[in-house]
Amino acid sequence: MKTVFSGIQPTGKVHLGNFLGAIKNWVYLSEQDNKNFFCVVDLHSITTHPDPQELNSNIGNTLKLLIAAGINLENSIIYAQSKVPQHAYLSWILSSFSQVGELQRMTQYKEKADTLGSHAGIFTYPVLMASDILIHKANEVPVGDDQTQHLELTRNIAERFNNNYGEIFPLPAKSSGKSGARLMSLKHPDKKMSKSSDDINGTIYFDDDKDTIMKKFKSSVTDSSDNIQYDLIEKKGISNLIDIYASINDVSHEEVEKTFKNSQYGEFKMAVGESVSEYLTPINLKFIELEKENISEIINSNLQEAQSSAESTVQEVNNILGL
Repeated sequence: MKTVFSGIQPTGKVHLGNFLGAIKNWVYLSEQDNKNFFCVVDLHSITTHPDPQELNSNIGNTLKLLIAAGINLENSIIYAQSKVPQHAYLSWILSSFSQVGELQRMTQYKEKADTLGSHAGIFTYPVLMASDILIHKANEVPVGDDQTQHLELTRNIAERFNNNYGEIFPLPAKSSGKSGARLMSLKHPDKKMSKSSDDINGTIYFDDDKDTIMKKFKSSVTDSSDNIQYDLIEKKGISNLIDIYASINDVSHEEVEKTFKNSQYGEFKMAVGESVSEYLTPINLKFIELEKENISEIINSNLQEAQSSAESTVQEVNNILGL
């Protein structure tokens, strides 16, 4: 049985991009013969210096949404990273097997340094990410292309540790399962769909009602033609809508193009909006139900399993290092 790890940051309200980029795939993975660890990586979130009350609320809401989305908890563990201190502990150990030069070459470090400042947190967070993966000895990690560089770093760190102390960590691979869609803003199709309130009309949030969803899609940015064709260079807006429709309905881009060959943009936008509403509505209704229930027993049970797995790895590492 493979061990799979993946994480989601609780910065801002969960949106459609989070579902189609990650959570929908997690539901799929939870239906396979895997051991899954799905983590709310709240320690990573503090690199942006979020409001404490908002962060705390987002952590709880994200955990509830993972349940509401339908993740099978028979073979999957969901938990908050900060509740398992072994993540940070192993990160410190792994920092001694990381090279300054490779951290400096991280593309996301360069991008985030421009907006957040070059503080040590965003410089070393790829090491914490490696710890997140290795703490449970994950074999596979479902990541998008923008995270492939971090996965390669994780493999390098694990290999250096293993070269010194034996085959302790597996070298994690990119998941061979379904890959999630990388959704762009409906208003700014050259930018990722964002949790930021600055792009509220370009982002579909999990609790948007149908009228709001339809209004956002109706006003989504496309181009001057009426040809529904996937072209990331010339037709970014319509390509984004095709991505959304294809991901929700589990069809290819070519099938979407064929289905809507004789449709105009307005018709297609409404079809995509209907699909999104049908997808998100039951999740939101389940989330509302969970808000009324006491799910602390589920959360605590999952947390204990995560702590046990992490502590087993830390104990093995400590023994090997002589700590």
